[in-house]
Amino acid sequence: MRISTSQMFDAGALNIQRNQSDVFKTYNQISTGRRVLTPADDPVAAAQALMVTQSDEVNNRHIDNQGYAGDKLKLLETKLTSATDSIQNILEKAVQGGNSGTLSDTDRKSIAMDMRQQLAQLLSTANSQDGSGLYMFSGYQSNVRPFTAATDPTDPSALATPAPPQSYTNQYVTYSGDQGRQELKVDASRIMPVSENGSDVFMRVSGPDGSLTGGSVFDSIKNMIDTLEKPMATNPSFQADFNKSLGDLHSVLDNVVRIRSSVGSRLAELDAMGTASSAQTLQYKETLSNLQDLDYAKALTDFTKQQNSLEAAQKSFAQISGLSLFKIL
Repeated sequence: MRISTSQMFDAGALNIQRNQSDVFKTYNQISTGRRVLTPADDPVAAAQALMVTQSDEVNNRHIDNQGYAGDKLKLLETKLTSATDSIQNILEKAVQGGNSGTLSDTDRKSIAMDMRQQLAQLLSTANSQDGSGLYMFSGYQSNVRPFTAATDPTDPSALATPAPPQSYTNQYVTYSGDQGRQELKVDASRIMPVSENGSDVFMRVSGPDGSLTGGSVFDSIKNMIDTLEKPMATNPSFQADFNKSLGDLHSVLDNVVRIRSSVGSRLAELDAMGTASSAQTLQYKETLSNLQDLDYAKALTDFTKQQNSLEAAQKSFAQISGLSLFKIL
């Protein structure tokens, strides 16, 4: 078999190029710390790494949503705590005002005036806005101010005239929001409410048996104020009215506390989800590392071997290409 000079040069050059390619590939692997630089390096590992990466991205979106949901719920919990404090103060004042044997009409009117201040504070809380200027208790209509009083609730003559009957309108305050609750997908199988609407919190008060009491938070408080402001001599039904209003106030407080507890439970759930999602992130990183990362000890050994092979190929090619019959003759 005859071997031409061109075949000899082509074979030598091809051998050098192949060795150079191996050296460059290993060098790039060492530089990046990655074993799989292209799908051709390991098609199976590359496909698995793509799926793991996509799952990790979804998990990271859930983590972001968990953080946003946590911020929303913490602010909501703060506002519900403020509302709870106002209602508790009003309830304490009401119990004090119910002592008909030792208090005068003037004393009860003074207590009622303090309750009006608390009512104004509660109305302000119900109209709270978040950091973006969106109303927190308007349901989906977060650009709409949810509660409107007929007049200043601190004015003794305020709220005396019932508003025209309409949906979600009571005698003292009109609700302009809806019954929606904003939600976020915080896990693959969990969509969590991150808001509470003013209808459920302040307008539709549930009694101990779960039935609606028929009035709003503001109704119940204003009825107690009206009861305390009436002179005893002209109010023979004082005790019955007082007992009814006091029972409604307890239902009001229970309703807000129940919703606040629900928000607290969601925050605790988010904490547990955050721990699980963080662990999942670490698992994804470990899986990707096993699929893609380089074994430096093996890579450095291979790199040394490939360099030696390249040098040998270059020397061999130089020697073979220099052979000639004229040098022998």
